[in-house]
Amino acid sequence: MKRSRLAKKTLAKHLFIIFAATLASGTALAKSDNGGDQMPKPVLEQYNQGVAFFKAGDLDKALAAFKAVVLSVPSDPMAHLSLAAVLHQHGDIDDAILEYRRAIAIRPYDAFACESLGDLLQTRGETEDAIAEFREALRLRPDVPLLHLNLGIALRVAGKRDEAIEELKKVLASYPDQLRARSQLAAAYQDRGDFQAAKEEYQRIIAREPGNFSIQYNLANCLLGLKDYGGASQAFIRANEIDDRVPDSHALLATALAASGDSQRAIGELNKAITLKADRSEWHAQLGDLYAKVKDYPNAIASYRQAQTLNPKDLESTYNLGYVLQLTGDLNAAETAYSQTLNLNPNYTNAHYNLGIIKEKQGDLARAEGEFRAVLAQNPNDGQAMINLGRTYYLKGDLTQAANCYRQGLSLDPNDPAAFLELGNCLLKMKDLAGARSALESAYAIAPFDKGVLLSLADLDTGEGNPAQGEVLLKQLVAKNPNDVEVLNRLAENLNQQNKLQEAVEAYQRIVQLSPSSASAYNDLGMALQRSNDLAAASSQYRKALELNPKLFDAQLNLGNIYLGQRDFVNASQAYRAALAINSADAS
Repeated sequence: MKRSRLAKKTLAKHLFIIFAATLASGTALAKSDNGGDQMPKPVLEQYNQGVAFFKAGDLDKALAAFKAVVLSVPSDPMAHLSLAAVLHQHGDIDDAILEYRRAIAIRPYDAFACESLGDLLQTRGETEDAIAEFREALRLRPDVPLLHLNLGIALRVAGKRDEAIEELKKVLASYPDQLRARSQLAAAYQDRGDFQAAKEEYQRIIAREPGNFSIQYNLANCLLGLKDYGGASQAFIRANEIDDRVPDSHALLATALAASGDSQRAIGELNKAITLKADRSEWHAQLGDLYAKVKDYPNAIASYRQAQTLNPKDLESTYNLGYVLQLTGDLNAAETAYSQTLNLNPNYTNAHYNLGIIKEKQGDLARAEGEFRAVLAQNPNDGQAMINLGRTYYLKGDLTQAANCYRQGLSLDPNDPAAFLELGNCLLKMKDLAGARSALESAYAIAPFDKGVLLSLADLDTGEGNPAQGEVLLKQLVAKNPNDVEVLNRLAENLNQQNKLQEAVEAYQRIVQLSPSSASAYNDLGMALQRSNDLAAASSQYRKALELNPKLFDAQLNLGNIYLGQRDFVNASQAYRAALAINSADAS
């Protein structure tokens, strides 16, 4: 609103200058151009009344007076020019243009009349006609440098930036302090993308007018274009200090701050912009991006939803909403958002891809396969889509197809250790030990400390009859994380297989220490002790397991076996009956 009022004041000032120029030549009103006769006194008085009305701001009376003058002296160009000036201010643009043309027809050598007509034509959007009038004015009065100003402005509006720059430079060559010419020159440079030259011009203006919001704002935009995000941030801050009611300035400050890595301050500025103007969907979308970046997912979701509400066809906000919902585990809502994305653009590959991931997690493998194939139809070289298609086949149990897709995907994207690991596990199931080793060793080369890779390699070593090598890998994992119960269990099993019974017992004892409430852990320790023929200690562990879980079938059965081996048939019978009772209850 503030800028529109300034525009009206500028127009009024400009028109008054035109009118003053008319008055400055007022002696012409006493003579007519067609014969030099003095204007009748009553007409001159009526003209002077029009001047008085105009100065007093009574445009209707001024208009009536000048119309009467024109009717009395239709061949006097100054009468037409005066009437045109008042019509212009009154808002009667078409009639004002007509009066300017009449004045020029009577006196075609009047450069200032051409200039005024050009200015009015430009106001009405007839830029090419305006340029023609400005050029004519300069042809008539090449000695007036300021006539280059409006021509430069019109050329800039017409997109003829290079010509505009040359014209505006001519003004500044004669009047270096002409700030309007300099601001237009800066704007022309900015239009052309020459942000450095524009910046230098804006800085010259700011040295004279440090409180000029528009110039400070445009300087900030140039710095943003130069990717000087720190400088842009400071310039927007200064602009906002001058006038903090311009929402675009806060939004662009947010852009500069975000590019500088200051996401929290950027969020604050965007919220200020939205408070001033809440209907800009792109600002809500940008705010959603920032909230997502700082992992404030609830606010990110709310911002993306508001962007969608304001602009239901906002493709990126709809997709980003789905992505954040997927990150937060709300797969059903994410699926809805991705489906909406695909309604807006059926070829949005990332939406197909992520929808495939969701359907894979939900167990809808047929739909997952369809989504990954939709990605590959558009981009056959998408390695991740091919890998995920392989994962879908693996989950379906189609190991041959899975292995083929994994191999093809990894040929396109060979730096995915998880995919090599899955391929290796797939080939292990297919008994292709050589292929499994190749895949797992590729995974190991990329991620030598990955737990899953090392566990699978240890399984492969065992499958190939080399459990000792598997033991080495498992001990590497234990050394890295001595409290990992899963790895300790695998190591204990490996040691049992190698008949390293004492080491196996020690591994199970460590597991019991880490999981003192696990009945299964005590049962496993009991079995290791039983293999070592420490039957008393084994019996103690089985009883501990049964204290924790009286329905643990294996512990009851193992305890019965010890009693039976000791020929303690009474206790053996009791243990077996208890085991049968547990088994019967489980069966029912």
